[in-house]
Amino acid sequence: MIRCLLVAVVLLLAGCDSALTMRTGASRSAPPLDGSFNDTDVMFLQMLVPHHRQGVRLAALAADLATDPEIRDFAAAVEATQTDEIADMESWLTEWNQPIAADPDPNAHHGHGDGLHSADPSVVTALAETPAAQFDRAFLTSLTGHQHGAVKLARMELEDGRHPDALDLADRVVESRTAQVKQMATFLATP
Repeated sequence: MIRCLLVAVVLLLAGCDSALTMRTGASRSAPPLDGSFNDTDVMFLQMLVPHHRQGVRLAALAADLATDPEIRDFAAAVEATQTDEIADMESWLTEWNQPIAADPDPNAHHGHGDGLHSADPSVVTALAETPAAQFDRAFLTSLTGHQHGAVKLARMELEDGRHPDALDLADRVVESRTAQVKQMATFLATP
């Protein structure tokens, strides 16, 4: 009798978790016992992964289509860096038993700055359709705005994050993307 009752309780609890997963698209998992990460760490990575994917697509276009060889080299470096960072972020989320994608419900992100930031696919499409004579400037302008967004996400992490790897990444993002924005301003100032 007790065994049947325990089985029923386990199944009921499992059903509740399944219902949560079906309703929100996210699974509920227990945080690690050591408390090494918090919700801000998870949200930072979940928001930065798609942001980086868009950055990789922008940079790949420029690595192929930019007319200035320095801009092509710059874009190739951005693409390589962000590809490596995506792999790290996805690995951490997997190790933490957290979904790679953020819950699409904006109400789930009310405590995370401006809420869910999503990459706009039209940015990549518009850049791909830019005439060759205007491509370099359009790329630099698009990526400048894009990198400002990465810095904003990283600062959110630095304020409220907990995990050392995520905090280190956020620190590197602020430093490197700020330097990239300055480099792009130099490219834009060159006639």
